[in-house]
Amino acid sequence: TKEWTLEGGALVLADKGVCLIDEFDKMNDQDRVSIHEAMEQQSISISKAGIVTQLQARCSIIAAANPVDGRYDPARTFADNINLSDPILSRFDVLCVVRDIVDPVQDQRLAEFVVGSHARSHPDGEQEDEQAAAGQQQQQQDPDILDQDMLRKYITYAKQ
Repeated sequence: TKEWTLEGGALVLADKGVCLIDEFDKMNDQDRVSIHEAMEQQSISISKAGIVTQLQARCSIIAAANPVDGRYDPARTFADNINLSDPILSRFDVLCVVRDIVDPVQDQRLAEFVVGSHARSHPDGEQEDEQAAAGQQQQQQDPDILDQDMLRKYITYAKQ
């Protein structure tokens, strides 16, 4: 029919919700401008093919980015480690660094957790329940580990 249609992207589809973005550091400049507008004004302006409109993008954004040289360098600033501009970084309420410190014991615990999670989500994974309960007790004792319930509460609080 030679008519144009407009489809919302991830931020528009996540309106009044949460949008998770991986590889945040690898997005192109046009997307960075759009995401900056969305984080600042909670909307995205569109002006293409004779369609001029604003779409609502009232959502929380959780983004993950990789360090420039593949490993985080604690001697450099956060902005120097991640290839993102200060205006975009200033739009985030919380900036966290997740470092992969080589530790065979911790790596083993993490591997057991991941494999256990997959096994429990499998239809035949009920026999793993006792081991999972023991692992969760151990995890809850560590004060540095933030559980999912607390993360949900924080996101709800930050959206207010």
